[in-house]
Amino acid sequence: MSPEQKKSEKRKKKGPLEIYEGKTARIPIYDAGNGKVLLSYYAKGHRKLVKCSSMVEARKRAKEIADQLADGVAHVHTVTAQQAAILEFCYEILTPLRVNLSEAVREFVDSRKIISQMSEKASLVEAATFFVKETDRRKVTPKAFPEVVQEFLDDLKAKQRSYRHWADCHSRLLKAAKTFRGGILEITAPDLERWLDSIKVKGRNRNNYRGTLTTLFSFARKRGYLLRNTQTEAEYITVSTDHGSPVGIYTPPQISQILHGLADKWVSFAAIGAFAGLRAAEIHRLEWSDVNMTEGHIVVDRQKDKTGRRRIVPLQDNLKKWLKPHAKRSGWICPHYAHDSTLLTQFGEALKLPGVTPVHNGFRHSYASYRLAETQSADKVGLEMNTSPRKLFQNYRELVTEKASKLYFGVVPQKKGTQNKGKESKNAPDSGAKKRSPLSKKLIPSGLAARAKGVKKLTPAK
Repeated sequence: MSPEQKKSEKRKKKGPLEIYEGKTARIPIYDAGNGKVLLSYYAKGHRKLVKCSSMVEARKRAKEIADQLADGVAHVHTVTAQQAAILEFCYEILTPLRVNLSEAVREFVDSRKIISQMSEKASLVEAATFFVKETDRRKVTPKAFPEVVQEFLDDLKAKQRSYRHWADCHSRLLKAAKTFRGGILEITAPDLERWLDSIKVKGRNRNNYRGTLTTLFSFARKRGYLLRNTQTEAEYITVSTDHGSPVGIYTPPQISQILHGLADKWVSFAAIGAFAGLRAAEIHRLEWSDVNMTEGHIVVDRQKDKTGRRRIVPLQDNLKKWLKPHAKRSGWICPHYAHDSTLLTQFGEALKLPGVTPVHNGFRHSYASYRLAETQSADKVGLEMNTSPRKLFQNYRELVTEKASKLYFGVVPQKKGTQNKGKESKNAPDSGAKKRSPLSKKLIPSGLAARAKGVKKLTPAK
């Protein structure tokens, strides 16, 4: 590098004293020392330097050069039609940015030189995007992962989400908090993938972990602990293949045996689960004022629905018959406890009936299966149960027949004793036999018998 070039580079580092703005060119004016200044511009593809004795002279000379560059006098060159079209296009996209072509090209070349020093290849756009993200990261409030977990769990409590949902999130996230102790902003999708591999979860269970982590990271983004307007790292976790498990349901005779065998306080709970498909936690929050026997529907308000969406569920004819003997004007539908888990524990004890094998989530699964067979509409049943038609179609299609659904929704309360009609005991006494008096087993006094005319002494009656 020549001495003159070294001086030029030194001047560039210091920055210009002033920049003259022309129509198509910006001409910087640098300090040349000893009261003199230097103009810098490009013409015919080469950099030109013009020395002036004063700032006044430099401004005047900069105006002349800028006008020449605008008129094309400074670098007249013959171009082809294609080149002219390219130049016109460049001017059009640069005009809104108030950047001339030479400056844009110079900045591009300088940027490419910087990027070329990196071991990994990247475009100028990628480099700019990365720079913006890093700048935004500095604005994010740093927050440790365990602290975010605690805030999230407290928020669930404040919103009065079901205890079962809270307990599920609590179990999964506290397990993750033992591994991830640093800032949530520093956790990447590969980090989360490796952790899931370490705890050896697969299939649906792994996807449930993924769903909980995704919800947590979305919460952190809303709180300003992660970058906004971008996907969170949890969303990049690979979805595991879920082949599902066989769906267990009750048959019409089994559901009849359960409802007739339960204590009165549990009949409404089981009947609504079996013939309306509500979740156990939703029935736990349900009140008799939510059941409209006249119009024939149950209203599940947002506060009582699992996902916070209001819905109306029709009352089947047989369900009305099960509810009618227990219906009240107000009050809870079923025994009420502080947590949904306590309700399930107590009902589990009540369900220990002779000949009954409990099925996990059997009431809701049964309703979905028989109702889908009856209506042949996943959309309709999905709205009633507040679940996706896709899930219904995949899990319950053709699980039962339409004939079986009629038998299921035909299960109604029977009078006591009619359940076992015709099954009389073999050892039952004959109703036509004469009842013998207990006195017949006593001994008749012999003296009394002796006094009686024509009566012999009696012996004990057989």
